Amino acid sequence: MMVFAHQDDEVVALGARLGKFGSAHFVHVTDGAPRNEQDSRRHGFSTPAEYHNARENELADVLRAAALGNVSRECLRVPDQEASFTLAALTRTIERILRQHRPEVVFTHPYEGGHPDHDACAFAVHHAVELRPIPERPLIVEGTFYHAGPQGHQTGSFLTAQHPVPCTEFRLTPEERRRKQSLLDLFTTQRETLRGFPLEYERFRIAPRYDFRNPPHAPPVLYDNYPWGMTSHEFVELAREAEIMLSKRVLAECH
Repeated sequence: MMVFAHQDDEVVALGARLGKFGSAHFVHVTDGAPRNEQDSRRHGFSTPAEYHNARENELADVLRAAALGNVSRECLRVPDQEASFTLAALTRTIERILRQHRPEVVFTHPYEGGHPDHDACAFAVHHAVELRPIPERPLIVEGTFYHAGPQGHQTGSFLTAQHPVPCTEFRLTPEERRRKQSLLDLFTTQRETLRGFPLEYERFRIAPRYDFRNPPHAPPVLYDNYPWGMTSHEFVELAREAEIMLSKRVLAECH
């Protein structure tokens, strides 16, 4: 199963081998269109709904190009930049989807402070997996996205985990690079954003355990520097509240 925040994250993470996942279930958490309309207007759309439809059409084109036109998928339609406000509900939704599809592996985002929706996905997947019975818990595998680095925006690498976890790197052949670039090019509304990701390799690791009650590294995290509707301080407060809500549900079910 794939659980990603935005339409295009699946190609950033594993576009060179995307066509191998015909039996996967794809979940996109957000609609890709912030309600503040700044992104919509910047990309030439008069409303967030038009922008969302354009991003959905781009995703459909990408999946067809990867021979995944009929793949199982759903969009949870959380407004872009607002997934952090729905952490407990998002966790319960992901847990329901896990229960329905029973995947062995879930690909998702690391908790790195790159984008608040990415961190919300990481929270929801980790907590949803913990809500499943131990024999039914899938392995969580992360791809690389972006986070704060010495030069600002750092892409294509993981933050160092507190405890070492298995990590692997696939060097892309010229054909794989061409294939991935051709898929990225189909996201025409995101062309500028996607330009900064490396094409030489794709990296993955088994997800470490995270403490979502604390920022992934000493602030400021990357999104503290951008007007994306969330700060690292606000995120960890929301994470603490969501964990309390989820623990109460578990206790209620046990009784």
